[in-house]
Amino acid sequence: MSEANSGSGASHVSTRYWPATFEERGVVAPFTTPTLAFSRARSDRNQSLEILIPGLSGGSGVYVIAWPSVREVFRMSVHDRVLHEAIADANATTPRMMRRCANQTAMTGLAGPDAVECSKAALEQEENERLLTNFYLINSVIDRLSQTQAKLTVAELSSGQGQRKVRAILDDIARRIGASSEQIYRSLETWSDMIAPLGLAAMPHECRLRRLLKRLEAFRMNAEEWGRRSNADPDGLSFLTADVAKLTLDIGHPAVAEVDAYAADLAGSLAAWKATEPAIRERVDRLSWLLDGWEHVLTIWDGVVEAPIWEQVEAMEEIVRMLPLVPKKELERQNANAWGDLENALRRFVKPMQSWQSGEVDIDLLLRVEQRRAKAL
Repeated sequence: MSEANSGSGASHVSTRYWPATFEERGVVAPFTTPTLAFSRARSDRNQSLEILIPGLSGGSGVYVIAWPSVREVFRMSVHDRVLHEAIADANATTPRMMRRCANQTAMTGLAGPDAVECSKAALEQEENERLLTNFYLINSVIDRLSQTQAKLTVAELSSGQGQRKVRAILDDIARRIGASSEQIYRSLETWSDMIAPLGLAAMPHECRLRRLLKRLEAFRMNAEEWGRRSNADPDGLSFLTADVAKLTLDIGHPAVAEVDAYAADLAGSLAAWKATEPAIRERVDRLSWLLDGWEHVLTIWDGVVEAPIWEQVEAMEEIVRMLPLVPKKELERQNANAWGDLENALRRFVKPMQSWQSGEVDIDLLLRVEQRRAKAL
């Protein structure tokens, strides 16, 4: 695929729809200005930030613009100007870093009270899931590797006496697997922090990435069903979307299984922690990259499930423009030949929101994007 320079040195049009890597695809930047609503941030060749905007002004390509130029080219909301600066300050080029910037900016209230409440709830849930993951991981180690058969409660684990009890049990476990209790304790802390977005398979509560995978599977089936029964999708956008969702799931589920396998072999994983830690981190990071952007897609579709058919058609066109394509390098482990026509299909189907054509700020559209962003935090 080719790229055409704009001549300004600040931007160019890319006709490449299928990124080679997650880093090339970039991470979704949750702007509320409609023109920037589907944009992604990434590092350029000089390690400076740039933004990728699909379908700008009716075009079928992706516009790539240097980060400092965004505020000059677009009329941004106050919230987006603050977010733009926060992303630059943090050099937020990963899903985890972008999520932190999004929540910090939402907490300013510049996107409205709903965004503040959603951000508070998201941050509280993340912390609760981190603590819950730590609790279940420690209890799993004690249950499977200790001879005491002790069961700790959340209250005990939070108390000084409970933590001393845990240390004593871990000390016994550590001696038997050739480590120290301090090493085991630090390893479990690091482990639970790393997998908190995913959680453990044995937990009764599903953490964010597992919930997202389950929602994505439901969306895939719903999109296929909608395409079969709807006469308003002659281009087959829903089937294209379902195919991309299926590919994401086909890669995501094995990655989850690989992370869960380390928890299934606690003794081996802890004994070889120097090799285990980077392996787990790589897989959880890969999952975060893989699912980046799908929360926004699902939020759009959830908002029109009960809406008139014309709103559903508009939503599906909007979704196709922002589909989080699985990078080519991730397909090397799969049968990529089956997806050879995907790039051409996307170029044919991608359509801009009609209100973008005028270049004016659509207030109603701005409010809808703000609401979706708040729900997707």
